[in-house]
Amino acid sequence: MADTGAGSSDGKMVKIKPQDKSLGFDGNNVERFLSDYQLAARLDGASNSDMAQQVRFFVRGEEVKDVLETLDGFEPPNWALLKAAMLAHWGKVDIAKFTTRDLESLVQEWIDKGGVSSLVNYQDFRKGWEPIQSYLLRKAHIDSLEEIRTLFYRSFLTAVQERIWDQLIKDKTMITTLDNRFKLPTFDVLKKAVDEVMKDGDGSATKGGSCFSEGTSHHR
Repeated sequence: MADTGAGSSDGKMVKIKPQDKSLGFDGNNVERFLSDYQLAARLDGASNSDMAQQVRFFVRGEEVKDVLETLDGFEPPNWALLKAAMLAHWGKVDIAKFTTRDLESLVQEWIDKGGVSSLVNYQDFRKGWEPIQSYLLRKAHIDSLEEIRTLFYRSFLTAVQERIWDQLIKDKTMITTLDNRFKLPTFDVLKKAVDEVMKDGDGSATKGGSCFSEGTSHHR
């Protein structure tokens, strides 16, 4: 698959409008998607930069988008790097042999280092977490993301867990049990709170203490 040419001579972005309106990438058949995507871009006169910046609009599913955002060439946009990273990642995921133990090992590595405590840490953590999560779900090693939400939460520095707790309360998404204990909400809600906390700053906090007993529930 050769890269497309330079594209528009005036430097303006060319919108990629494939004739096949169903063109999209869901994490499968990455080679075919890239071939079809580059052909569509070439027909529209789009540049490599156009392709790197617009490929996100052709990705289906939040999990795949989350992985895409961690790949080399996504930001800053560089099509040659991004295409190579997509091929390396999704071509590899199809044949990789991940289990939940790989996820547990990843989390333990971060716990041993004190936990995810900064935005840079979080980005590095996601590069390890996202591919395993995607594989386990696709290959039915887990039935839903709810099975791994506690592992996800435990990966963070104790002080950051406290900030996540506060964010969930602020968002009114904390779940209260019948005996007045708190427990983690759904994975998607938890991840949204984590993203907010990590985006707010370096993720560090002065408060201590684990928010949830055994990572799942706690009296407040």
